[in-house]
Amino acid sequence: MARRPPPGYRRGTRPIYPGTLRMVLYGFVLWGLSLLGLRLPLDLPWWLAVLLEVGVVWFIWKGWKAARRSPKNNLRLFNAQENWANAFALQALILFLW
Repeated sequence: MARRPPPGYRRGTRPIYPGTLRMVLYGFVLWGLSLLGLRLPLDLPWWLAVLLEVGVVWFIWKGWKAARRSPKNNLRLFNAQENWANAFALQALILFLW
């Protein structure tokens, strides 16, 4: 006969949410294309590249804030994962455009 898991066993799991996975896959595709040497024929101004990098840092910061508070609220974990996935996809887009 199987024993019951201890209390709090399920609370220790942290799933990867479907919306997060989609953005991570977009980021991996863009990152892979940039590693293959494919680029878009656009010449970005330097200030736009700086704004995009600031966006990456902002997403990482928002994800860190949500992750610190996520043990109390699982919705914050989803927000943290979504922000980190957006930061990854935006950085991959920057590499693809550059």
